Amino acid sequence: MSRDSNEPTSENFLLEVHDGAHDKRKLSLRQIEVFRAVMISGSINGASQMLRVSQPSLSRVVKRTEDVLDFKLFERVKGRLIPTKEAGVLLTMVGRVYQQLDELGDAVERMTRGDDGLLRFGTTGSPGRCLVPIAIADLHRNLPKLTYHVDVLLIDQIIDYLLFHRGECVVSVFPIRHPLVQSKALGHGSLVALIPRNHRLAGRRQIPAAELAKEFLISFEPETPHGAIVLELLRSARIAPKIGILIRHIETAIGLVANGVGIGVVDEFAVADSATLPFSVVRIKGGPRVHIYLSWQREIVRSHFFKKFEVALLNALKSSQLGATPMP
Repeated sequence: MSRDSNEPTSENFLLEVHDGAHDKRKLSLRQIEVFRAVMISGSINGASQMLRVSQPSLSRVVKRTEDVLDFKLFERVKGRLIPTKEAGVLLTMVGRVYQQLDELGDAVERMTRGDDGLLRFGTTGSPGRCLVPIAIADLHRNLPKLTYHVDVLLIDQIIDYLLFHRGECVVSVFPIRHPLVQSKALGHGSLVALIPRNHRLAGRRQIPAAELAKEFLISFEPETPHGAIVLELLRSARIAPKIGILIRHIETAIGLVANGVGIGVVDEFAVADSATLPFSVVRIKGGPRVHIYLSWQREIVRSHFFKKFEVALLNALKSSQLGATPMP
């Protein structure tokens, strides 16, 4: 693309020349770029090809640069530009500037790749068991040098965790209700039943909630957001709440079901790796939706890695074996 426009005054930066009266004379990045190109190529024509700019435009920039500096950069001898001694000194200074710009570019590239970077965030147990690891694996393929610090949190730890900047965000199956916290729904899924393989309901793709009426159930404490969703399911099916074992951690439910103790009622995000589990994972028909939320402190500026992690979570929802759905 041609760059015949006048030199941008907003780019006055980097190089300052002082005269005897201590008056600063600044060169623009454009002037520095043109001067360097002429010096490297040895002519206006060569600089024109290097920068893809017309020769008259470059000649004007060179003339303006000399006016600003108040000394000659080039002598015109038989149609050729011969650099002055001052031009040689200036080129050495410009070389240092370009070296610094290269170093800056390398630093930005390292930041983009995640070299020496850290993403610290929290998760509740359910998405932390399967969905979050899938997202991290996706992110790690693109940012192999990024370091992760994952904190598994209880409900009553989340607000302090965000407000005191212990981590950038939290993944959960419920929104965080606080005026300084932003919660964003990323997707939704269903409640599922974890059924021992020798049970009569094992192998079914879907069961109505009513079929759980006489079963020994394992699920979350009713005062938790997770437990409240399960109670809503049972009551909507006109089943008197009958949970034989109350748990706080998803791994406890998985261990109990694997040992044939009873049927676990959990969200599908926790068992997206259903094909590898030692029991059947069966969708419960007509149950309430369960949402995945990403929450963060409203006052923070979300980092580059935070935003990539959000995309990775959305990709994890799309790849979920049980069919969890990202929000539109």
